[in-house]
Amino acid sequence: MIEVTVEKLVYGGKGLARYNGLTIFIPGVIPGEKVAIEIKRKRKGFVESELIGIINPSPDRILPPCKGEEECTGAHWPFISYPAQLRFKEEILLETLKKIGDIEPIKTLPIMPSPVTDHYRLRVQFNVRYREARPIIGFFREGTHHLIEIKNGFLLHPLINRTLDSIRKIADKLPPLKEIHMNVSPEGEGVILFLIDLENPPSLEPVFETIKRDIKEIVGVIGYAGRKKYEVLGRNFLVLKLNDLTFQSTEGNFFQVNWEQNKNMMQLLLDLAELKGNERVLDLYGGIGNFSLPLAKRVERVIGIESGYSASEDARKNAESNGIKNIEFICDDVRKGLKGLIEKKESADLIFLDPPRAGATMKIMERIITLSPEKILYISCNPTTLARDLRWLKEGGYLLNRLQPIDMFPHTYHIEAIAEMVRK
Repeated sequence: MIEVTVEKLVYGGKGLARYNGLTIFIPGVIPGEKVAIEIKRKRKGFVESELIGIINPSPDRILPPCKGEEECTGAHWPFISYPAQLRFKEEILLETLKKIGDIEPIKTLPIMPSPVTDHYRLRVQFNVRYREARPIIGFFREGTHHLIEIKNGFLLHPLINRTLDSIRKIADKLPPLKEIHMNVSPEGEGVILFLIDLENPPSLEPVFETIKRDIKEIVGVIGYAGRKKYEVLGRNFLVLKLNDLTFQSTEGNFFQVNWEQNKNMMQLLLDLAELKGNERVLDLYGGIGNFSLPLAKRVERVIGIESGYSASEDARKNAESNGIKNIEFICDDVRKGLKGLIEKKESADLIFLDPPRAGATMKIMERIITLSPEKILYISCNPTTLARDLRWLKEGGYLLNRLQPIDMFPHTYHIEAIAEMVRK
């Protein structure tokens, strides 16, 4: 056992300390704390450790608002006061952009706190394992294959927690399960996906009827055997409202887990876009139209590119149901879709992109640069891939003008951000 002082937090949620020339990563700590640790694993260039005890606690340390792993699993920082979480996220974001991307914003806007800090998650995927024939439903403890049973998860929407309790009551009626996915809407409806560990599973109709009697808000159950969908009972989509727009999201399609913050983010994007009304806009990784539709009401034309067929179909239906006609959706890989637009000599004044955690590719960045928009608004949920991609845009002649950090995931290390890149 050794004693060290924590220097800072890094992306991934752990604290960094140094000891005899070693860089040490420590879970569960706050900058400035003196802690006792035990070295667990030596890696190339750093060491992983286990926290043994807090010797001098930080003034930012609080009593977690959740109790034990059954409630807290999924939260990385429940022991850090919320104002301090926001401060650390800003610092991590800026340091990551500088270290990986060699890029600094001309102006960093104050981080946007979340309107709610608990029970905000609308989507969740539970793993299922069996102990003495009883299903254990929950999350793996970070860095392990040890499954923690979730009960009253304090980040999960109350409807998810209630539905999980209902599923446990009928454990004897369930076929062998691998995973359970739940999606709920802010308006209070839910859809459940059961991933079943059988080649020829039985009908889930008795399960659906029993859950529906207990939880009236559940509007649909979908069964998958392996990767193949074999049964849909009730509805397989949710209805989401964003200001004056209504969206349909079919099972499996992405939408933001923190819907109140999603509304705020949409307004931020419109403010940063500084629209005049005559713009031609390109929305990459457009999903179900979360950004495309509000934009289309304020510009001349929008083209959305989304690789997922189901999400593209939802986006088309959403545009039609909302009476929006100045929008086109291309269902294709973003890289190929951009190539097609370049070959047609399409132009874009403004490009939005909201890629997955892995970010975009160099080829996609090159094709965005080829289109030469005046402004690029990059929405990111991963500072490391954001830094890499912004470096490519910087080399292509763009400046990072404004950076807007957003807290989409309170009590976790995850950081959302909008980067405004403008052509030199």
